[in-house]
Amino acid sequence: MLTAVMSSIVGLVAVTAVCAEPALKTQTGNDIGLSLSSYQYQEPDIMSLKGVKMGLDLHVIKVSEDRDNLIFRGELRYAFGTVDYNGSGSVSGEPDWYIEARVLVGKDWLKSDAVFSPYTGFGYRYLFNDGRGITSTGAAGYRRESNYFYLPIGIIHRRAINDQARLESTLEYDYLLAGEQITSFSDTGLGYSDLTNNQSNGYGLKLSVMYLKNNWAIGPYMHYWNIGQSDTALVYQNGSPVLIGWEPENNTVEFGVKASQRF
Repeated sequence: MLTAVMSSIVGLVAVTAVCAEPALKTQTGNDIGLSLSSYQYQEPDIMSLKGVKMGLDLHVIKVSEDRDNLIFRGELRYAFGTVDYNGSGSVSGEPDWYIEARVLVGKDWLKSDAVFSPYTGFGYRYLFNDGRGITSTGAAGYRRESNYFYLPIGIIHRRAINDQARLESTLEYDYLLAGEQITSFSDTGLGYSDLTNNQSNGYGLKLSVMYLKNNWAIGPYMHYWNIGQSDTALVYQNGSPVLIGWEPENNTVEFGVKASQRF
């Protein structure tokens, strides 16, 4: 009798473990999300851009069916809003947006009551800021474009809260492979040429904590970039070189909340 009861308990535990494992492991599927964030770009002691951004995220996930069970992810993010400029005077309401595309590969590792999913891949980020116009001190503004190519290295930790909800935490380090900054000085109308600078030093960080239940998820996130000073290049005025230009050291901080639905 006792043996039969013990066998039943062991069997029930085994079945529960088998059922719980897929709930924590990464599943093939797609999700779409919305975000709202506070955004700040800063060149220390030179200028800053501050504003609010709304974002749209799309993730496509495919888990391979071979014995390696590799996870392939495609991610696309678009965030937009307006920012207030403070530097050579001030300007409010400059259009500012970025788009980020990533391809990632990883794998799940089941440890006790949690899943750890390390991953890496390739990322590209393009940002556009439209600062054309005149500041409060009479300085002429211009457009700026940033291109970052980077190597993401991250890990996802997922654990069950109860039989319906999970907590998913993500920590990621982004190594800048190459960057390019385009500054459209020609927008000033003063005869200056546009400036292109290459960037080779920098890194980013991404952190999020999401509460997942059924097909919904919600939680806070943070994105951070720290980019070193660029190389130098000549700026021309009416065809003659007049100065040497570069992109200063800068950092970007974005804090927000995002929500997503799986479909």
